[in-house]
Amino acid sequence: MNNQRERRRSPAAAVIALLVLAAVVAIVLLLFRVRQVEMIGNSRYTKEQIQSDLIHDYWTGNSLWLGFKYRHAGSDDTIPYLSSIQVKLLSPSKVRVIVQEKNLAGRVVYGGQQVYFDEDGIVLDITDTVYEEIPLVNGITMGEPVLYQKLPVSNTALLRTMLNISQLLRDSSLQPDEITFDENLNIHVTIGTVTVELGQDEYLEEKVANLATIYQQVAGQTGTLNMTAFTGNNETITFKEAEETEPATEAQTETAKASGDGTVQSDTDSSGSAYQADDTVSVDAAADGQSAGDESGYDADATADDSVTADDSATADDSASDEDEGLDAFMVFDSSGTLRYDAHVVNGQVVDKYGNLIDGCTVNEDGYVVDAYWNVIDPKTGTLAEQ
Repeated sequence: MNNQRERRRSPAAAVIALLVLAAVVAIVLLLFRVRQVEMIGNSRYTKEQIQSDLIHDYWTGNSLWLGFKYRHAGSDDTIPYLSSIQVKLLSPSKVRVIVQEKNLAGRVVYGGQQVYFDEDGIVLDITDTVYEEIPLVNGITMGEPVLYQKLPVSNTALLRTMLNISQLLRDSSLQPDEITFDENLNIHVTIGTVTVELGQDEYLEEKVANLATIYQQVAGQTGTLNMTAFTGNNETITFKEAEETEPATEAQTETAKASGDGTVQSDTDSSGSAYQADDTVSVDAAADGQSAGDESGYDADATADDSVTADDSATADDSASDEDEGLDAFMVFDSSGTLRYDAHVVNGQVVDKYGNLIDGCTVNEDGYVVDAYWNVIDPKTGTLAEQ
């Protein structure tokens, strides 16, 4: 008899258990629905856009499931413009969404629109909106950009350099307005009213590391800081003010009136960098952040006479030196195989018309220029030298 009663009870208990389970499921599905969203951390993207991308189907609309899925801060491939998402359940119908937007490394203009990309070169936004704090990159040729895909730049080396210099500047707390590549892939960075010539993709880490300190000395002035030939060793970096039109001797006279002795010398900073000003400002940068007076041989009290400056306004001594080394431009092949028509020799180095070093070209012991294809050229005549 007892066994029969137990068998009769078993189906009833199962039915009751199923009904309870169904009630619990119904409560979870119907009661725990996202009806209010509190958004924290967004700036470029609206709450509505993020909410739409985050809560996009029946299950993500369930507050309990949403809170469980994003209980730990992390990224989501379906929302590529956010580097971190975390959801906290405040009530069955309200959640708090904490987000972190991806950093924008730069922007290019395509078809009249601003194309923003991250540190990996992924397009994060195509819009008419201009974010002034994001540097504009010029001199890049590319195809039509697609949202959340890599920038379609055919020159992968150029893309890598562009992303590298953007990252280095950001890591050094430098906020450029523009980064420009010329036809020879020389890098020009504009920060406020200062243009920095970095040359080609060589010693970029050393150049930017020293620029972070040197820029503080010229910030607020208008001119060009030439770091083209900088390699990280003890070299002179020149700053030429844009307003200057007087010959060097007159400029030195005017400076002398202002300073009392014809030179302006800054205090040497922690990296051993200092600058002087006459017709140009010479910035002596010590390698590896060595301080003044150490074994590198750098002298913080050096005057403009001890520095080598690169000024477009040549002095009489510069003219004589250039006359010895040859003033007429001649043709050479650089390391990329490009034929350069504006080569000439200055201070024992092969430079272009802007004073930038031509990569792959050297001057041998006989005073002849050897280009990247081993052509030996007489710089005074521009013809191949007889060997």
